[in-house]
Amino acid sequence: MAARYLLYSVLALALTISMWVGLRRMAWDAAYQTVGMVVPARELDSSLSDRELLESLTKLHGQGVVALSVELSDLPDWNLERTDLRDGVSRVLHTAQAAGLGIAFVVDADQQEIPSVALRPDLVILVSEHSSVVPSWVVTDLGDAMLGILEFSEPSGLRELYHWGWRNFVRIHAIKSRELDRLGLGGVLARWERAVQERTIRLLWVTEHQRFPHYVEQLSHRIAHLGMTLGQPSAPTLFENSYPVYLVIGAGFVGFIVLVLASLSQLSVTALLMGVIGVGALALLGSWNLELARQALALMIAVLAPWLLLVVCKERLSGWKLLVAVSLGSSGAGLAIAALLSDLSYFLKLNEFRGVKLALIAPSGLILFTELWRWREVGWDQLIAQLKRGAWLVPAVGLGALFLVVERSGNLPAIPVARWEELIRERLEDWLIARPRFKEFLVGHPALVLWKRERTLPQLGLLALGALGQASIINTFVHLHTPVALSLWRTLNGLVLGLLIGLFLRWVLWGVGRWHRRS
Repeated sequence: MAARYLLYSVLALALTISMWVGLRRMAWDAAYQTVGMVVPARELDSSLSDRELLESLTKLHGQGVVALSVELSDLPDWNLERTDLRDGVSRVLHTAQAAGLGIAFVVDADQQEIPSVALRPDLVILVSEHSSVVPSWVVTDLGDAMLGILEFSEPSGLRELYHWGWRNFVRIHAIKSRELDRLGLGGVLARWERAVQERTIRLLWVTEHQRFPHYVEQLSHRIAHLGMTLGQPSAPTLFENSYPVYLVIGAGFVGFIVLVLASLSQLSVTALLMGVIGVGALALLGSWNLELARQALALMIAVLAPWLLLVVCKERLSGWKLLVAVSLGSSGAGLAIAALLSDLSYFLKLNEFRGVKLALIAPSGLILFTELWRWREVGWDQLIAQLKRGAWLVPAVGLGALFLVVERSGNLPAIPVARWEELIRERLEDWLIARPRFKEFLVGHPALVLWKRERTLPQLGLLALGALGQASIINTFVHLHTPVALSLWRTLNGLVLGLLIGLFLRWVLWGVGRWHRRS
């Protein structure tokens, strides 16, 4: 009994530390709320008189534009070409400085040196996604300029620059020309808003800023409506994690595993000894390479926590009680992962959680294996009979759903999101602030509410879908560039909606069954 109390205490301490780190992250998010815009210098009319040009630039400055960009690399996807500073753009840039605007150089990260020009940049935007090393000029020539990280085109070499001690980063979002054609003004404004609210974007590179009527003005209103401050974002304040946080969370996870094993059988000296060995192994790995250890522990929690929670809770609970209990546990696991990986490099997406696809599909695979292994107690005849009656459709549909989830995951999925789905997402964000994930409120959560303790393939399929929903909860928290408060809000919205949908479907099935019995 004393051993159980000790394990529960260690688990409670790990959850407390995770919540403490989460509160620190919320304070960091609340202090980092200034958003600015950058527009290309070439898109301004250089034929204007000096007075007219100054008035135009002053107006842009008042709307939140903080810098003009100069492209020193060809960017066909944005319909931008390399700028020649000998033409009228040079006059625009000097006038911009008089209006209080900065200058942003857009440079290919593969360039070995920054072009020698008279103007010095306040911001440098690296655009190459192929570079694996930091250009030498970044260290020698950048000076006090801020280094912009263009979302979805982050050079991997920036992580090395971060480890050297550079902290003057800012995340930038841009929308390509073909996306402007497809989305229209409403969709474009919604995408900018999501980038700022959900992904710690603090500079918006607004190319083709004259494409829509009052484009910049409407965008500035949308950003201000989010509660953000329009202006020049500063470098984010330092936020780093420590070895003790890693060790406490690791010990809590090991304690959780031992408690699960104890719930399935008698707590033994062997289980406790394995727990001590596990904590010792984590301690040694962390002292050798803390970054690798944090990544490995985070992946183990993401893969194993939903499976273990379902294995334990389904023996005692069902219906909405099962869904709520497991979802609370998955949220705790998600907060633990967020606490493990909470430092500035993850917030700026210079570093990120490894194994997103594995963490999404592994819990469903593990629960399937576990349940099928238990079926051997009654033999395989029952399973074969169900397959002959057409139940083979269940694994077929399940494999199809699994393929769809894998291909649709990530920032650049193989199966892109259709425009009608984007419209649904935008409406959900308008109504609920944080859009719940479809995998949770439409699939996984209703499946757990409908699940029954029956050894049939349909019920096994529902349990596997339920595990997918729990994996999605944890996946929400491993996006470290998303504010923790927004992840919690998103999870709560998904839980409430999924619970309501599941209860409604359960009521419908009860009504259909009652009508069928009467007839």
